[in-house]
Amino acid sequence: MLLLTVVPAAAQGMPYDAQIASAWLDGFAQALAAFTPVNEPEQTADPARAGQYLIEYEFGTVLAARTDAVSAQEILEIDVRSPQVTDCRGVRVGMEAEQALGSALGLAEAATGSGRRLVVLDTQEAGYGWSWAYMDGAELYGAEYITYGQDAHGSMKEYTLTYVIEEGRISALRIRTAAATMAQAEEGLRTAEEIASRQIQAGRVLVSANERAAFDGNDLQVMGGSVLGHPVDVLIARMGEPQEIQSLPGAQGRILVYSGAAVRLELDEYTGVEIVRGVSVSDRTVSGPRGLMVGFEMPDAAALFRCDADLYDSGMLYEMSEAVRGELNIYDDETAVLRYSCAAAGVETAELEIGVGGGRVTYWHLYYASDLGNE
Repeated sequence: MLLLTVVPAAAQGMPYDAQIASAWLDGFAQALAAFTPVNEPEQTADPARAGQYLIEYEFGTVLAARTDAVSAQEILEIDVRSPQVTDCRGVRVGMEAEQALGSALGLAEAATGSGRRLVVLDTQEAGYGWSWAYMDGAELYGAEYITYGQDAHGSMKEYTLTYVIEEGRISALRIRTAAATMAQAEEGLRTAEEIASRQIQAGRVLVSANERAAFDGNDLQVMGGSVLGHPVDVLIARMGEPQEIQSLPGAQGRILVYSGAAVRLELDEYTGVEIVRGVSVSDRTVSGPRGLMVGFEMPDAAALFRCDADLYDSGMLYEMSEAVRGELNIYDDETAVLRYSCAAAGVETAELEIGVGGGRVTYWHLYYASDLGNE
């Protein structure tokens, strides 16, 4: 059986817009007249959707508004499951995804991440249209081309071309048409452009996967030694005498003030000794957990602690329990926060907050989580 609507076989870089989609649909409808359905279309009418019939052919199915002499205007959806039909981009079932998508495949594969998501491949230079890939982690399982424009009768329509991809090959083609409005076209393109802009911002790995140990109780250190939860004398021996000592209201402890650092103290009621509850540092000469220092580039700071997978945007670095976890929060182009927590002595939870501005660490804050409201 001859291919329906034969076009050049090389799909790479072939355009897709409303005019091309509409012309292809006209050709498909004309070629369809030579094919005989393998079912009784009248028996497939859906009572809930009057005037829609599912017509089965050897190559797949056609959902149309009538059962015979179907015109392009009456075709609602085409589902192709064999190589007998070539679409308007020169793609057919069985073709390798690399040939069908061309250079766009590289963009999809480069945008690796976790979970199911959309990756915008391109937007039309003129008119309203875009393409995107469906990803599950690093696996590509589909691609879609969407465009808006007027048909031969001047009606606004949405034309959607979908590729189902399995094991690197096209396993099905789906062509759909639907009535549309200019507002829908504008909103759809705006959404695609927003997703694409986020991809550009997140196009590089912000935090790389590694097998380092998670932040834990042994990391509650300043200047190479443990200080959190220890007597203040231990910290002063490492940082020197403070420039100033401030008392907190309500007998909530004291603050040691250094140049570019502050230390919160609390009186241990059982021993009568002041212990360190938190350390905040913006000075480049004071080292923290695992040698962390202000001025580190974010990837270097994040590489000090565990990360389960490459992270391109805000998300979890790891999560071992409710109290033992790491996460990255991106607030805008300039600011971000890395936050780690771990179980500490007794029922305490310790946290390390690393502030990032302009790609570099601007401060770090080591403290007991129960003191957050008192900081």
